[in-house]
Amino acid sequence: MRRLICKRICDYKSFDDEESVDGNRPSSAASAFKVPAPKTSGNPVNSARKPGSAGGPKVGGASKEGGAGAVDEDDFIKAFTDVPSIQIYSSRELEETLNKIREILSDDKHDWDQRANALKKIRSLLVAGAAQYDCFFQHLRLLDGALKLSAKDLRSQVVREACITVAHLSTVLGNKFDHGAEAIVPTLFNLVPNSAKVMATSGCAAIRFIIRHTHVPRLIPLITSNCTSKSVPVRRRSFEFLDLLLQEWQTHSLERHAAVLVETIKKGIHDADAEARVEARKTYMGLRNHFPGEAETLYNSLEPSYQKSLQTYLKSSGSVASLPQSDRSSSSSQESLNRPFSSKWSTANPSTVAGRVSAGSSKASSLPGSLQRSRSDIDVNAAAGAKAHHAAGQSVRSGRLGAGALNPGSYASLGKTTSYGKLYSVLSPVSLRIVHVF
Repeated sequence: MRRLICKRICDYKSFDDEESVDGNRPSSAASAFKVPAPKTSGNPVNSARKPGSAGGPKVGGASKEGGAGAVDEDDFIKAFTDVPSIQIYSSRELEETLNKIREILSDDKHDWDQRANALKKIRSLLVAGAAQYDCFFQHLRLLDGALKLSAKDLRSQVVREACITVAHLSTVLGNKFDHGAEAIVPTLFNLVPNSAKVMATSGCAAIRFIIRHTHVPRLIPLITSNCTSKSVPVRRRSFEFLDLLLQEWQTHSLERHAAVLVETIKKGIHDADAEARVEARKTYMGLRNHFPGEAETLYNSLEPSYQKSLQTYLKSSGSVASLPQSDRSSSSSQESLNRPFSSKWSTANPSTVAGRVSAGSSKASSLPGSLQRSRSDIDVNAAAGAKAHHAAGQSVRSGRLGAGALNPGSYASLGKTTSYGKLYSVLSPVSLRIVHVF
């Protein structure tokens, strides 16, 4: 009995301790009103914010294509002008500024923050109108090596700023950035398989800007050579870039490398990676828009299984017109649908046959542009015989020849009094030819 009483006292004390933890208040009847239940359940905003407060921003950052840390072309466009504003007062001042920038970027021993600011300063000069000075292009050629070194940097922030600066140069200068683009593109391709998303996506975005704004044929071999890379991500992206190139560039810029494009696309259709094959099929549409003859030759050189896959993709994308002529509806089948004559005729009654022939011929003549049966399928001997019988019938009607002068077995030898003779005399040449065949 004593043990039971002690146990209940201990339980009572522990309950008081638990109740008095919040606020360090002793247990009492008033403690029940400390935190009313309706307030906790009636405020869903606070209750929903607490468990998701730590994960909310992360979800928003990971929603971008490529994962957390990835950048896209919209981010590049915003960063083009998100730089400190400066003023250019003379060519000499511009040259001094560019020399300082090149000195900082050419030495990777400088602090990474200084190198990032130097890259931003190049964009500041572009915004201030540096491209209007002739000396800018001379110093830009000297910056090729510094930009390549910045794109190879181990700091992702420096690499990102370098890619944004290159993209801005291509956007502003266009084809005048040809040497800089040719020098930097191989380095940008090396960023594609990088495990750091910010580096990989920055390199891809910079390549897209260059393809859109700097149309230099020397860039084509740089892209097609990466279509056969050992890296699967590089091959996938390379065919994506090639598809963009075929959409953006004019045909005259591609003519010198038409054979290389055809061979590259053919290898892509046979690629071991499924996604690379899908990207290669997309490039076929662009190739056909520029070089339809080469595209059809490429299609005919594929195995039937690859032809079927290409047909399926083109039809699903609504590009049936891009199919080769051999895969469209054949002209022979269309001709058979438009032929007014039947292939077989009933021989029950010659008058019925004649009516069908006259009706068919009149219908065919009333249809403009309808395809007619070729005359090559008419038996020459039958036509000659029909012509002879027709001439004999004309002679009988004119009274020039008697029945004895006609060929034995001819309808005209029966005379005009017979039903066959009357029928024979009124039939048209086409009807006579068909009646004679039967």
